[in-house]
Amino acid sequence: MHLLKPCWGYRSLVFWQGGSLRRFTMPEGSKPELIPAAQYLRMSKDHQDYSIRNQARFIANYAPSHGFRIVRTYVDPGESGLTLRERPGLRALLADVIKPDCPFKRVLVLDVSRWGRFQKPDQAGAYEFLCYEAGAPVHFCREVFENDDSPVMSLLKQIKRVQAAEFSRELSQKVLYAQLLQAKVGHKLGGHRRYGFERILVDEHNRPVQKLERGQTKALNNQRVVYAVGASEEIAVIRDIFRWYGTDCMPMDAIARRLNDMGVPPADGPRWSALRVRNILSNELLIGIYVFNRTSQPLKGPRRANPPDAWIRTKVMEPVISRTLFDSAARRRRICRRRVPSEEAIASVARLLKAKGYLTNELIDRCPYTPSTQTLRRQFGSLQAVYDHLGYRNRWFRPPKEERPRTKEEMLGILRTIYERDGHVSEAILNGDPSLPNTTLYRYHFGKLTNAYRLAGIPYEYLDFKRRGVELGKARRAGKRRRTTVPKWTSLDHLYSDGQLLDCLRRLHDRHGYVTERLIRTEAEMPPPALFIARFGSLTEAYGQAGIRKSRANAWSREARVQQAKATMNKGMAIPLSSDFRVVSRVY
Repeated sequence: MHLLKPCWGYRSLVFWQGGSLRRFTMPEGSKPELIPAAQYLRMSKDHQDYSIRNQARFIANYAPSHGFRIVRTYVDPGESGLTLRERPGLRALLADVIKPDCPFKRVLVLDVSRWGRFQKPDQAGAYEFLCYEAGAPVHFCREVFENDDSPVMSLLKQIKRVQAAEFSRELSQKVLYAQLLQAKVGHKLGGHRRYGFERILVDEHNRPVQKLERGQTKALNNQRVVYAVGASEEIAVIRDIFRWYGTDCMPMDAIARRLNDMGVPPADGPRWSALRVRNILSNELLIGIYVFNRTSQPLKGPRRANPPDAWIRTKVMEPVISRTLFDSAARRRRICRRRVPSEEAIASVARLLKAKGYLTNELIDRCPYTPSTQTLRRQFGSLQAVYDHLGYRNRWFRPPKEERPRTKEEMLGILRTIYERDGHVSEAILNGDPSLPNTTLYRYHFGKLTNAYRLAGIPYEYLDFKRRGVELGKARRAGKRRRTTVPKWTSLDHLYSDGQLLDCLRRLHDRHGYVTERLIRTEAEMPPPALFIARFGSLTEAYGQAGIRKSRANAWSREARVQQAKATMNKGMAIPLSSDFRVVSRVY
């Protein structure tokens, strides 16, 4: 028996049996049993002809006339049909349909496009086949074809799927073209406000309507959103961030901690982070340029970075900070991201070596134009590899194939030999002679140096070291001091004339308002203080020849006031105005 066409709502059925048509008449008062079905409703974010309510109304009229009874509804309001991951309603339907106790036997959808606009038509067919295999075939209520798996109907359904996907592709290209046109004239497209700026709603004549608060968007199609400079307090914080990062060489996480300690609220979120600081340092809106189309995500696919020639760059306002300060921060970020070529990194370290005459980890990290030691290690493998490129050997260097003491007793014997020869043992002696084991090796084997001294039978208590220090001081004053290390300034003696050294002191005094030995050591471009002492006899004599007239006590008090002002500003406290306020603010 083969049922030709069910006549739901009527008391008779027509079927084929035994080579002839037969009619079956139901008893009076009986009704056919309706098949339980689930309906799936979806409306995209774009404007659609049929809303969720209209779809439900159409399916409600379709179901009883075709023998279906709606028992469950799955809805995806305002979701695109390009992917499955953003449609919780369809995911729930597919999860329920494969359950053994599924409450429905059919799935009703308005048309093929409501099921999805997948860019691969086979993806829509796979989800439909999953329902068919689970015993709940999909019925498209508004389509002209019957979903009966015939060749003609299957071909027509596949054409409908391709048309639905093509509609999304054409619409995506139109929307992107319109967005690029709006960005070229300086209109903001999507996203929340940026720190230091406000979003202003304007009409079709670019007349301001109102300032948009957090979460507010435009309401009319003829309105647009533009950027404007925000509160002066936020602009001052932005300038402080650039000064701390570019001039003071502070890392981003340290800047975030300082802002949190000062109680400065960020634009979004409860606290500052290194990522928020990085976003401010890379925001070209600070120099008046609005950048659009850096990245794109066509048709809900993976997000990709666009080449710079595809970016839209439009000048929308006057710069908030100088271009020089912005480029300096960008250069340092590029160095920290290890995007500096190897030749440029080596050249920057060579420049520092030429200025100072020696290299240390702290000196490299504090220099504003060199990559950090961590970056150099990742790029060259080790810091010693960088020194090898420059031909530099420091006092910590050990040849890679040098024979080391085999046992602890040999290391203790070396300590006894040094004590018998020099009368004392110190870290400077062990680290200054490449033929001796360094202090790191002793600490590795004995825990600390005093343990090695005690096991070697040489003085190791604090009073013994203090007594020996007094004896060395007397010998040094008597001219009997023995130098155990090579001075660092000797390689720079022929690079600077007396006039150039005095000019270095004058420039340092003009920049900071004072000159001390500590300040000379911290400046990356200054020769070490030992070179001034060797050339002029003392730093005080060098100050006098440079025309810097001030006593030693005044220099120290000036530096103390500057250090106190810096500590006060770090705590977010007000600084009392004084005659030295100009110098304090410049140094900080």
